[in-house]
Amino acid sequence: MDEFLSDKEQAERLKKWWLDNYKSIAAGIIIAIIIIFGWRWWQHRMQVRSLTASAMYGQLGSMLSVNNGPPALKVANDLINNYADTPYASQAALAMAQYDVGTQKPDDAMQMLDWVIKNSKDDGLKLLARLRLARIKLMVGDPQAALSALANVQPGGFAALYDEVRGDAHMTLGQTDKARVAYQRALNEWTPDMGDKSLVQMKLNDLVKGPVTVAGKPPVAGTESGATKP
Repeated sequence: MDEFLSDKEQAERLKKWWLDNYKSIAAGIIIAIIIIFGWRWWQHRMQVRSLTASAMYGQLGSMLSVNNGPPALKVANDLINNYADTPYASQAALAMAQYDVGTQKPDDAMQMLDWVIKNSKDDGLKLLARLRLARIKLMVGDPQAALSALANVQPGGFAALYDEVRGDAHMTLGQTDKARVAYQRALNEWTPDMGDKSLVQMKLNDLVKGPVTVAGKPPVAGTESGATKP
């Protein structure tokens, strides 16, 4: 029994135990230190990247506010290519898409929105990108592609807006019965925080009176009532 060992014998046993185990103990301490400092380094790196991306996004917004497109595009591409792990990359792509629509560059806008759909980690931003993509598809005269952009997804809080665009697409295709169903569904799903629903009601009323063509171009990016904007 250990309690009957002499001090010398206990010291010898402790020394032997240390010689047998010191390497594994030292290795464990080193690994723990590496993990702790590695985690702190990673947190610091991510914080720095997020702050840098945030500053770049602010710069992008300032450029777009004065219609300074080419340098804004350069900043947006930098965010997309080098900071895709931050939310600012998707927000930059959405902002550039909205600018591209306003400057009559729908193809560039659709490319930006497609990137968000495929790469964003934010489901809400992906749903918003799909909605805006469908509107642009309608604007360029491709209602079937607009319907495809909204297919096979759960729209969540965008349900009413998705159905309004579906109604516009069906109207363009001459599918008045499907348009009527889509507009009615949009009205049923509309919530007060989404703003005025009178335009959707007008479209449905026109269908009740008789088949008509949806007047004007469909709304484009940046007009989603109640949607979170970048």
